Amino acid sequence: MVDNDLPLVTLVIKSLDHKKVESLSDSQKMLVETLSMLCSFLSVKDFCSFIFSEKFDDLIECDLNLSFEIGLYTNHEVTLQLTINNERLIIEDLHGDGYIDDSRIECVSSDDFEATISNWLAAALS
Repeated sequence: MVDNDLPLVTLVIKSLDHKKVESLSDSQKMLVETLSMLCSFLSVKDFCSFIFSEKFDDLIECDLNLSFEIGLYTNHEVTLQLTINNERLIIEDLHGDGYIDDSRIECVSSDDFEATISNWLAAALS
């Protein structure tokens, strides 16, 4: 059973092109700073809403070669890598935990992404 008072998903920047950060706007730099710390989301809908937000999309378009770590809040060792390439969200299970069907899934829509994250959480929490 999941405690609804605890976040479900975490997100943090795993790597980025630090040289390009200086050319960002102040709001983009603030978002990079925020995402450099462990961010948590109470629901998959909240998480997906952020990933498909205008603010996040604006940062992704800056070509910082960003990669993110998506984590399970209750077990920080259960993670996925998220990269975005040509409007595709690429989710990879680099640890081979087996919580997603393939070790690499490409999502092209918010529905695809939400289903993938929901399935990953269901498998990881069972």
